[in-house]
Amino acid sequence: MNMDYGENMSYNDCAVDGYCSIDPIMYSLMEVLLYELKQITYYYIKMQELGYENKALKSRIINYLSLILIGYEFNREEFQALLKEIHKEKESVKEAYTAFCDEKNMDCQILKSNIKFEKFDLSSIVNQGEQQAIRRNSSLSADVKNLYEIILNLIKSASIRLIELKCYTEDYLPEEDGILKLFNNLNFSAMTESKLIKKVNDFAQINYQIHKKLHVFKEEYYGAIGLHDVSIGVEKGKSILVSGQNLKDLENLLEAVKDTDINVYTHNGLIVAHAYPKFAKYKNLKGHFQMSMDSVQYDFTTFKGPVLVIRNFQYLLDKLYRGRLFTTNLIAGKGMTRIEKNNFKPLVDAAENSQGFDRDHSIAQVKVGYDEELVMQKVDKIIEKIKNKDIKHLIVVGLLNHAAMHSQYFDVLEENLSDDHYVITTVIPSKKENILYFDSFFNSSLIYKILSHIKKHVDLDKFPVSVFITTCNLHTMSHIFNLKYLGINSIYLPECTSNIITPNMLKFLKEKFDIKQVSDDPKKDLKNL
Repeated sequence: MNMDYGENMSYNDCAVDGYCSIDPIMYSLMEVLLYELKQITYYYIKMQELGYENKALKSRIINYLSLILIGYEFNREEFQALLKEIHKEKESVKEAYTAFCDEKNMDCQILKSNIKFEKFDLSSIVNQGEQQAIRRNSSLSADVKNLYEIILNLIKSASIRLIELKCYTEDYLPEEDGILKLFNNLNFSAMTESKLIKKVNDFAQINYQIHKKLHVFKEEYYGAIGLHDVSIGVEKGKSILVSGQNLKDLENLLEAVKDTDINVYTHNGLIVAHAYPKFAKYKNLKGHFQMSMDSVQYDFTTFKGPVLVIRNFQYLLDKLYRGRLFTTNLIAGKGMTRIEKNNFKPLVDAAENSQGFDRDHSIAQVKVGYDEELVMQKVDKIIEKIKNKDIKHLIVVGLLNHAAMHSQYFDVLEENLSDDHYVITTVIPSKKENILYFDSFFNSSLIYKILSHIKKHVDLDKFPVSVFITTCNLHTMSHIFNLKYLGINSIYLPECTSNIITPNMLKFLKEKFDIKQVSDDPKKDLKNL
């Protein structure tokens, strides 16, 4: 079994399992959620400009923004309650702003509200959400709509990482204000294309800083990343599977079960936990479970115990295993049990009452993490070769681990690589002198460190560097602009499914940001670098 594990692995269940459709009711409710969030953000920023700060409200807005990346169907009753809460908060901050303007005799701009909440009725709100979507789509040009979509995607991705970052610090984070200011731009339909492009490019620095800070804080909290072997498989006994992105949620669960015999396994991108020393102390953390590289659905149905979907899980879920799913998210999905205030007893009870595994089953051993000192020693040698003009073009492959469908492409690329081109990769196991391969499944963090280090010593405006993003997921747009911020102007995407990057969006990225897509001909792509 050829298994690739990456920090942000994303295998599109839409493509594999056919769950591409979006519940039209939830789509309309989500439209209302975005509309209300835009307005509450506007009034929050206005009050902030007047000297009033509400940290709790700011934090809640960031949390609300992260919800729109969740791939499962919300519990409608909980979602309706959330909409009511957001609307109430919006009206409260709006009233405070209006009262201040009246008191100071200021001419303040109040946003027109197209959503009426006088009588909160599901049918009425859904219809208004549909109408709002029509108004939004009809009032914007195609290019501006694409830029709005890019901004929204960047905001969602940044919010997810910022929420995790705030698990490790209570300090003021200026990136919070950066997210809200960018989001507030969506309130103004008159914003020109050129201004929006500038906003996107300016936000790239904020987005990258969030990614960088999160990495630093996690290393301070969990210990420096090291290179470790991770067991893929299961041991005999009662078990819990944990899937998602938030390491703090995993830690909280491990603390809750440390005096039990329940085995805990990471799933998908959560494999990165095994790279941190602190997680090694938990005897219950047995390894990583993943039977399929194509379907989260299959993994969940074959796991013989409950599944904990931690914050910012990103995949579409079926109904086959509802009743065995638990979540730490702000809103549970249908059939899920929500874990509140770190009370994991319902989850532990479900594990104790589950079938469990009746025998050990080992699939593979993989490496996760990296030896940073060794990595940088090798990168320094590459920098020297660049300075000596022994390398004419640097190619980085593997910001995210590539899916099996791309392996043949990179085999051909390797065979046709010229001597004055050099490849740094975490996905092409090669012993060629001009290919530096790191056997690591923690590669977005590693690649960013490498590129940042190279940038300190090499003028990337003059020296060509190409990066191949080898898997698409809901953070792909974020990675594109992180790379552009680092000075990478030649970025290649694989073929992404339309629920990640639509053909129209890909065309727009090519035209406006010079993003490229790999072709069916690696030789041609090498020639055109």
